[in-house]
Amino acid sequence: MDNEKEFIYEIEPDVSELNEYGYLKPYAYQNLFGKIAESHLNKINLNVDTTMKYGLAWVLISISLEIVQPVKGCIKLFAQTWHSQRKGPFFRRELVFKDEKGNILFHGSTFSVLMDLETRTVFRKKEAPFFIGPPTQEFTIDARPTFKTNAIFTEIDKRKVYNSYIDCLGHVNNMRYGEFAYDALNDEEKENLHKMKRYEVFFLSELRNKDIFSVQRARINNNVIIRGVNETTGETSFDVLMGFDI
Repeated sequence: MDNEKEFIYEIEPDVSELNEYGYLKPYAYQNLFGKIAESHLNKINLNVDTTMKYGLAWVLISISLEIVQPVKGCIKLFAQTWHSQRKGPFFRRELVFKDEKGNILFHGSTFSVLMDLETRTVFRKKEAPFFIGPPTQEFTIDARPTFKTNAIFTEIDKRKVYNSYIDCLGHVNNMRYGEFAYDALNDEEKENLHKMKRYEVFFLSELRNKDIFSVQRARINNNVIIRGVNETTGETSFDVLMGFDI
């Protein structure tokens, strides 16, 4: 199909993805996209089975979302996603989730790269060894694959990578990073999830099995930033930004 936007996916949040106030947890927005992205890549023959034939895999570099209306309860959602741009090794993809009336609830962009599974390095050749259709150059929000901040972070927890965190690529699955960040919110921030307007995750380096990592946080005005630092390597592993309208 020439236009990926023609595919529409119906999905509902799981009750486990709601917090005690009935609102979708921040990382659940990311989880919902992950589920429809998997279905979509199957539709357009860019799934794991296709890429693994060439020793490659899609790796998420960042996801940036704007929450227009917070999702409350296990309601029906209707989603679209499309490849919108390629710059160097970065593939940009848009996503839009609407309610039954066609109102946008949240939308945003992801940036991904192809990773060489043997060398664990980014695939940088101009042409992929499999067909990737031309981008539909329609963009949802202002987004970028990198994040910089001068915030001063305070360590609040130290955690270990367990077997259950590891996916088929041999590293911590990207869904887990949002869970780590949610665990770092305080009670007031959890109560104000319905006022969250921006959610971004930046994946900087892999966490592998048995790694120890520290969870750090900073707050700049209404932005909460959660950072994970790999104690084994000393590298920053992830940054999660949650922007509140308070």
